[in-house]
Amino acid sequence: MDILVVSNFIVNLVKTDHAIVFSCSFMDFKDTSLALMERNQFVSVVHLNESYSLESILTRESHARTSILVNANCSGTAHLLFQASESRYFNKTYQWFLWGVDLDVITLFPLELKYVGPNAQITFINKTENGYAYWDVHSKGRHLKSQLEINLIATLTNDTLNIVCDIFHLQSIEFRGQFRGLNLRGASVIDKEDIISNEQIESILSRPTKDSGVAAFIKYHYELLGLLRERFNFTVNFRNSRGWAGRLGNTTFRLGLLGIIMRNEADIAASGAFNRINRFAEFDIIHQSWKFETAFLYRYTPDLDTHGKSGNFLSPFSDRVWLFSLLTLGLFSIIWMLFEIIDFKFLQQRNFGQKRNNSTQKINTEINNLCIKTTCIERILQTFGACCQQGLDPNPKDRSVRFLVMTLFLFSLVMYNYYTSSVVGGLLSSSDQGPSSVDEITSSPLKISFEDIGYYKVLFRESENQSIKRLIEKKLSSARKSNELGIFSHIEEAVPYLKAGGFAFHCEVVDAYPVIAEFFDANEICDLREVSGLMEVEIMNWILHKNSQYTEIFRTAMCNAHEKGFVERILRRRQIKKPACQSLYTVYPVSLSGVLPAFVTLICGFLISLLLLCMEKLYVYLGLPNRVVFGKCVNFSIKIKVQILFHSLRF
Repeated sequence: MDILVVSNFIVNLVKTDHAIVFSCSFMDFKDTSLALMERNQFVSVVHLNESYSLESILTRESHARTSILVNANCSGTAHLLFQASESRYFNKTYQWFLWGVDLDVITLFPLELKYVGPNAQITFINKTENGYAYWDVHSKGRHLKSQLEINLIATLTNDTLNIVCDIFHLQSIEFRGQFRGLNLRGASVIDKEDIISNEQIESILSRPTKDSGVAAFIKYHYELLGLLRERFNFTVNFRNSRGWAGRLGNTTFRLGLLGIIMRNEADIAASGAFNRINRFAEFDIIHQSWKFETAFLYRYTPDLDTHGKSGNFLSPFSDRVWLFSLLTLGLFSIIWMLFEIIDFKFLQQRNFGQKRNNSTQKINTEINNLCIKTTCIERILQTFGACCQQGLDPNPKDRSVRFLVMTLFLFSLVMYNYYTSSVVGGLLSSSDQGPSSVDEITSSPLKISFEDIGYYKVLFRESENQSIKRLIEKKLSSARKSNELGIFSHIEEAVPYLKAGGFAFHCEVVDAYPVIAEFFDANEICDLREVSGLMEVEIMNWILHKNSQYTEIFRTAMCNAHEKGFVERILRRRQIKKPACQSLYTVYPVSLSGVLPAFVTLICGFLISLLLLCMEKLYVYLGLPNRVVFGKCVNFSIKIKVQILFHSLRF
C-alpha cells in the first residue's frame, strides 16, 4: 500500500485517531505503521493469513474515530469482508479503507455481502493514469439486490490531493437519502383471518377509522412509516402476523412480529413493541412517542359505590371509631349509675336516721324516686338521647351528674360535627365513586369484556399476576347468556352496553373515545369512569433488527421529523382526548345498600320494644306486681319502650 495514499486518507479525509491495519505484507506493517505513528495515530496490525477474531479486535471500546485499512490484494480479504458483513461492522463507527489496485469493486462486494447498506463507510482505492482515486462505496440494501453506488471522493495526482466532494457529505443522510423506489420488507400485526396480501394490509392500515383486530398504535406507526417512505422514496411489501410475541413451546424460537424482526425477515415494522429488558439485546430502537394506555371503561351507577360514601351512614367513621365510641358511652352510663348508687347510699343513711313519726307516704315516695334513678335501661336511653342531641329529661339534680352530662353533650357536639361534615362531603364528592382498581372491578357486579385483539389472549395465558387470575376466575370462567356480550368483542358492539350501565369494557382508550363522544350525551359522559392497572402504561418502541443497516439513517430521520413537528401532528390526530364533562353537576341517588344500616337499626329498636312488652306480659302473668320495689317501677316501662322506639326512629 502506498504510504502517501494511506496518510492522505487518514489525515486529510476522514481525520481519525486510531488505525487498524489488515494486511499480509510485512512491509505494510512496517512502513504504514511508522508513517501513521509519525502523524500521532494509534496503530494496530493484524495479519490476514493468520488466525484472528474480528469480534475481539473491533470491540465496543473502539470509538467512532477508527479507520480500518485493508490490503484487498491479500487472499484473506474475502473472508474478512464476509465476517465484517455478518457482524454488521460496516456502520457509522468505522471508516473502511480498501486498497484495491488492479481489482474490481464489484468482485470485492458480491451479493453475498448482505450488510453493505446506506450506513456503510467504505472507501475503495484504485489506480488511475496519473495517480490514484478515492471512491465512496455503499448500497441501499444488498440483501434486496440493490446495486452498489460508487462516487468519487478525491484523486491523488503528483502527490497532490484533489478533493472532488467532501467524504462526510457523501456518507450523510442528505446524500444517501434517495432509495429510488427500493422495495423494503415490512411487517405488521392485524389480528384477522385471511389477511395475506400486501394490498389487503395497506388498505386496512391506511384507513383513518378504527378497524377490528388492529391496535391504535399499529396505524400510528404506519403513518410514521409513511413519513420515512416520503423522505427516502422507498416502498414496502408487508407480511402479516396475527400477534406480537410468543415462543414455540419451550424453545427460544420467537413467534409473531418480534420473531420476524429478530430473524431479520423484515427491514421495518408498522408497529410498536413494549419495553422489556430482554429485548434490548435483540432489537434497535429508532423512535419512541406513542403512549400505550388501556383501561376499563364503564358508566357509573349508584349501585357501584364501592367506597360507601354515597349514603352509608356508618362510613364516616371507621369500625374502630364506632367501637371506641360505643365503649365510651357504655362506660359513661356505668359511671352515671355508680354516681347515683353513691347518692342512694347517702339517702339511705339519712332515711335510717329519720324519726319514726315520718309518714309512710314519704318513705314510699323516696323508694319510688330511687327506683327511677336506678333504672339501668332508662339511664342507657338518656345517654343515647344526649348523644343524639335530643336533650335530657328529667334533668339531674346532683352537681356531679350534671357535670358528667355536660361532658357528654360536649362530646356529642364534637362527634356530630365530624360526622355531618363527612356525610355532606361524601354526598357532594363524585370523583371517587365506583370501582377504582382491578380488584374492585373484580368484586363489583359489573359484567366485563375485552377488545378482540391478540395481546389480551397472551396476557391471560401467560400472566402470573394474582389480580388477573382472580379476574379470570370470577368474571371470565362462567358461561354467558345469549343476550350478553362475549368475553372478546369490538368497541362498536360494546358501546350500547356501556351506555346502559352495569358493564365494563377494556380496550385502548384512544379507540373508544371517538365512539363514546358520538353516542353518549353530556350527563352520560360525566358518568364515564376509567380504571387502569391491568396493563402497564408505557411508551412504545419502534424497533428494527439489531444492528440493522437502516438504524442510523431512520433514527436520524425520525429525530428530524420530531423536531419539525410532523410527529406531533400525527399524535394529535391519533391520540384523541377524553370527551370533556359539560354538565355542571350530577345528582346520584342514594342506593339501598347505603341506607340499609339505618333500616337495620330501626328494626332492632322495634324488636327490643317487643321484647320488653313480652317481659311485661310475663311479669303480669306470673303475679309479680305484689312485690313492692319492682312494682313501683312498672309505671315507667311504657316510657322506656316509647323512648327506645323514638330514639331508633330519630337515629
